Amino acid sequence: MCKQSFPHIISSSPYNLSNMSVDVEKTTDLKEVANILSNAYHSILQHTTLPEQSTIEHLDQLIKYADYLPFSWFTMHFIDTILALKDTFEQSKQLEALDATTVLLEGWIRRLSSDTATLDTPTEKRLSVVMDFFLRILSSLNNEYLSIQKNAWKGWVSFVGITRKVIYPDTILLKGMTDTIVLYVRTNDELRNNYLGEMIDAGVAHALSRTNALNDFEVDVCQELLEAEIQFSSIRHEGYRGIMTAMEHVMDIRSKQSPQSKVDADISSLVKMVTHIMDQPVEPVGVHLARLASLAGVLRMLQYHKGKSTKKILEFKGRAEEVFVKQLDIVLETITLDLHVNELRKNQDILSLLASACILQVSDALIKGMENTSILLKTLTSCLLTSPYTFNNGDILHRLENTPEMVAEVHQLTQNPLFKDIGRICRTIGKVIEVLLDSKKSILPVQSIVDRLLGISYNTYFDWDEFIMKYSSMSMTPEENVNYKKLEGEAWTVLKSMAFGFTVILKSIAVDVSDGQGLIQLPHAVQDILSIYANLNFIVEHFGEGAARQAYQDILTNSVAFLLLEDNHCQLNKFLSTAFKEYASSNFVYDRVDSVELLSMIKQSRLTFFLDLVEQVMKDIDDSVFEKDILPVIYPVLKWRRIENKNLYESAHTVIISAFTAEKEVCMELAGVYAQILINNYPDSMNLEQFRYGFTTLIQSLCEMNDALAWLTVNLLIVKIHSLQSDKELTRRNEYITALIDLLKPLSLGPFFPSILDEIKTLIVNEQSRTIQTAIMKILFETVSGTGISDMRRVEAVGWFLELKHQLKL
Repeated sequence: MCKQSFPHIISSSPYNLSNMSVDVEKTTDLKEVANILSNAYHSILQHTTLPEQSTIEHLDQLIKYADYLPFSWFTMHFIDTILALKDTFEQSKQLEALDATTVLLEGWIRRLSSDTATLDTPTEKRLSVVMDFFLRILSSLNNEYLSIQKNAWKGWVSFVGITRKVIYPDTILLKGMTDTIVLYVRTNDELRNNYLGEMIDAGVAHALSRTNALNDFEVDVCQELLEAEIQFSSIRHEGYRGIMTAMEHVMDIRSKQSPQSKVDADISSLVKMVTHIMDQPVEPVGVHLARLASLAGVLRMLQYHKGKSTKKILEFKGRAEEVFVKQLDIVLETITLDLHVNELRKNQDILSLLASACILQVSDALIKGMENTSILLKTLTSCLLTSPYTFNNGDILHRLENTPEMVAEVHQLTQNPLFKDIGRICRTIGKVIEVLLDSKKSILPVQSIVDRLLGISYNTYFDWDEFIMKYSSMSMTPEENVNYKKLEGEAWTVLKSMAFGFTVILKSIAVDVSDGQGLIQLPHAVQDILSIYANLNFIVEHFGEGAARQAYQDILTNSVAFLLLEDNHCQLNKFLSTAFKEYASSNFVYDRVDSVELLSMIKQSRLTFFLDLVEQVMKDIDDSVFEKDILPVIYPVLKWRRIENKNLYESAHTVIISAFTAEKEVCMELAGVYAQILINNYPDSMNLEQFRYGFTTLIQSLCEMNDALAWLTVNLLIVKIHSLQSDKELTRRNEYITALIDLLKPLSLGPFFPSILDEIKTLIVNEQSRTIQTAIMKILFETVSGTGISDMRRVEAVGWFLELKHQLKL
């Protein structure tokens, strides 16, 4: 389970120079760095003797390694010096220098928080001064202090959770955080919210995970802080993800405590906090969503609890799931009201984030109990397909241009957190679909999803084809070529995410619903699924071995099986007829170039998918559909002497072989034509193994239909062998003879077996080379003595072979 990491509030790095792992202006000599910092440190202590600019430069040197300065350097004298400089720079409005002093003071506070020794009176006095300064800076609404406020916040928060008695107990620290956040919510400055938002989220996460105020007597102050954070999150775009991740962090830290009774008590308090907040009076929809986000963070960690799953933990999980589903149901209805129509896109993205975080682990019974399951499905789908942070109706693929700006835009999209959640969103869609179909509640929303996926697949197919065609024929400079490869790589991230995501969704329909009810309940779902994969075949053919490939194969297996049912033959033939008519040549305009020859590689990939489908369902294809719609499309591909697309070429031949195997009527007319194609294409576009397999399968099928036609077809090969007489053609002649010997097996059951024996005998006897005769006889022996020869003819064949061998004196 992936979790967003927070900026470190308390550095875990040792505070000594020997552990430094970063450089000062690429300096790697630690001794030199130590000398620079030591000189800066002592110069600061004597700042009254230096020009002000020199003092600022020495401060800059120190803050570069603020996390690594030894604790022993933070003497009372040094702290007093920094406080004095702080006052000077604050009065003179030298904000960069003031920020440097804040960094050092924040570093001192963090070191105090990790030191177990009791604070003495001088230290407490200075601590009070520093903390008062931090709180005063945090209360400023001047945006010039934003960088300083970030460091002040880190310092203030770092003291939360200190177990020893100090002058700043957690209740005061948490109240200071709450007051600061409330102030920022009230002013609602977008610049401030964006600049400090992540740090504030991290601070709240740290405070709630470390505070010792999470108990029955002081929990109110924790509740107030969480409520303030909810309000703050509701006014920021990334606030919802931020508060959810913050609560995940809190739960993660609390669940790792010991003993178990402490874990149970703290998780109980957290669950009560977030569920109590959900019971508060209804706030604006943004606040309601932020409340739900805080609950989602807690629930998600309960669902993926790594500690001991005690009875209490399971009870907390069950309670949190019930509240989450109930509130999700309420907010789903709320966001669809006309009042919130202008914020629908933003709200559906937020809801999809929260729902996908938790729904996967929620029981089907709870989901079935929701009143707005259909709205949930529509919301998730709209987020997936129309959000500017996901596929956005394929807009970015439609606008692809070979420019550095476009590379940056696509990269920015793929790095967006919501885009990275696409897999989880698709799995959630799949689960909701499965629940709807199992319960037979409503199939219209599910059918709508399939229709939308089909539309996006067509857009993607056309846009990517146009992009590839545009730049494949364009001459580019070396710089443009480098940029094109970067763009193509980034775009493939989008394409693969789309194919993987669609596969997850379609699997829920075609595979996961029991007894094939998903395909039965949705009219034309199978045709749509096959069309989607045809459009995206240029992506799917790059699937490696793994879960995605297996899911894809399972979907196709079930879809094809559904179409092969007797009641669905009409649908099958109508679907294939329509699909292949797209590639048919015009019947009214003469053109020497067949339409299939003009297809781009992307369009050829789509045709390959349909050919592979035809091969699987050949027995159930009507003869008229095969002869009139399919055969004219693949006939030009069969004649290729120079292979443009290996997959398409092999699929076309496989379809013809399967047609002969299925004994289609047209095969009687096709036999001679296809045999001649095989003979002419070898060896330019196929190897000997492929030629032998194709010709043998062809004759095997013809023998089962018409022995005379089979023998006539064999004679085409014999004629070819006799036509090859020159020395240059000797090798090919012998290869054709090898193929002819293969035909003994299918012809052994028919009346023309003696004829082929005579023909082979003549060819061998007339062969002048004893070496070639010996080689052919060896192949012949393996054939007549092996499997495939009819038992009735085996004795005849062996006797014939021995007689021939005796005649040749071999």
